[in-house]
Amino acid sequence: MRKILKRVAIGVVAFVLVGACGGLLVFKLLEKKVAARERAPHLQQHPEVASDLVYRTLDGETQHLSSSKGKVVFLDLWGTWCIQCVAEMPTVQKLYNHYKGDPQVQFLIVSRLDSPSAVRLYAQRHGFDLPFYVMEDDDIPKSMILHQFPSTFLYAKDGSLVSKHVGAADWSDQSVMDFIDRLKKQ
Repeated sequence: MRKILKRVAIGVVAFVLVGACGGLLVFKLLEKKVAARERAPHLQQHPEVASDLVYRTLDGETQHLSSSKGKVVFLDLWGTWCIQCVAEMPTVQKLYNHYKGDPQVQFLIVSRLDSPSAVRLYAQRHGFDLPFYVMEDDDIPKSMILHQFPSTFLYAKDGSLVSKHVGAADWSDQSVMDFIDRLKKQ
């Protein structure tokens, strides 16, 4: 009887491992497919009053979007569990690299439904040095709930929300940099 239980346990563990590997393979294949279809977002200025967003650093310090007034803000709501989010992240990193050190531009890459340790691990595995943050779903203002992720928001220096985009995009496209540069001059 003991031998049978051992074989069943080994069989169950093998089945779970094969299933997990298969799931990871499917996720990676879908990620590559989404990334191959990414296009530059069609950003248009439609200024509106911005809601304040509360988020936390990976060390747990509470932050507010309203404290970024005076800077152009690129805010991306994403998750490590979201295929489109993961697929677009290399282009977000390229855009961030372009503006790294620019005191007029701030990046807020805010993960929802992820723990700080999951976000750190994701960033380390993929070599990202983006300014990552976390938040709870209850902290998302109603005006920012777009029912799809990633959801990306661009804010002018006066704190107004000027553009929204839903879904994966190629954020490293020159048109995005031109849009941000125009916001910097306002």
